[in-house]
Amino acid sequence: MPLFKLLGVLVIAYAAYGAWRGEVFAKSGPWGKTIAREDSPRYFWAVIAIYGLLGLALLTVF
Repeated sequence: MPLFKLLGVLVIAYAAYGAWRGEVFAKSGPWGKTIAREDSPRYFWAVIAIYGLLGLALLTVF
């Protein structure tokens, strides 16, 4: 399995795990922060969608 395919699967798995758990880590400023679904649901789902699209792009484009 090529490296980008494996990375795509891992990113999609992380997005699914984050959606199930209700927390996801996202880059914010120089480091990053954990976003909780109950604290800011719009931002949380936006990050999940971005991770999903990134994983899909890694699987199909590269």
